[in-house]
Amino acid sequence: MEEVKVEDILPRFKCGVACIDNAMGGGIEAGIITELYGEGGSGKTNLSMIFSCSAMSAGKKVIYIDSEGFSSERFLNICTSDLRKFKLYRVFSLDDQEVALMKASKMIEKDENYGLLVIDSFTEFFRLEKSDDTQSRISELQKQLALISSIAAKRKISVIITNQIYQDIENGGFLPFGGFVVNHVMKAIYSIEKEPKGMRRITVVKHRSIKDGSSAGFTITDTGISCGGDPDGNGHI
Repeated sequence: MEEVKVEDILPRFKCGVACIDNAMGGGIEAGIITELYGEGGSGKTNLSMIFSCSAMSAGKKVIYIDSEGFSSERFLNICTSDLRKFKLYRVFSLDDQEVALMKASKMIEKDENYGLLVIDSFTEFFRLEKSDDTQSRISELQKQLALISSIAAKRKISVIITNQIYQDIENGGFLPFGGFVVNHVMKAIYSIEKEPKGMRRITVVKHRSIKDGSSAGFTITDTGISCGGDPDGNGHI
């Protein structure tokens, strides 16, 4: 048990892109999990990379767990920080992901310089693995979420998970994978959507202190992200 003072507000972690930071009320919070969800190619990984680069620029170490195929070329186009602060792990199954999370937990516990943990995409193997034992898969999902939540809360670091979407047959809308099991643990959830002319939009879906529906438009550029539709606008790292 740890006594927490109400006036001790954990800092927010800025990515350095003004429109994104403003939409997030100053950046992502430490001590909680932030979820970014959207269709493939919407910008989830780009944002995760930019937050990672920003963390390293601030002198913090980053652990990045990848399940989809990390593009080193893209990362190096975005980031010029000291890569010795960046630990990248590729996982190939649910069990592999759990091992990576346990390893990350031990690393973060031993070194207070870690400031960010990214799991991109957290639900990839839950979505792809075929199993008749639905309850077992849900239990594994909950187990990993509990571990990630514990890492964020105990070490007071920022955690980002990215998530895929699926179409809800009943209402025709798109929802993040994992439903209530994932949403219940998240304290900050943002959707990322593609818009016409190459634009993207990040929108607050759930947050403890920001109004739902707040949003910002951005574009993905060769060297990062730009606010609005201006390729030379604020947003390069």
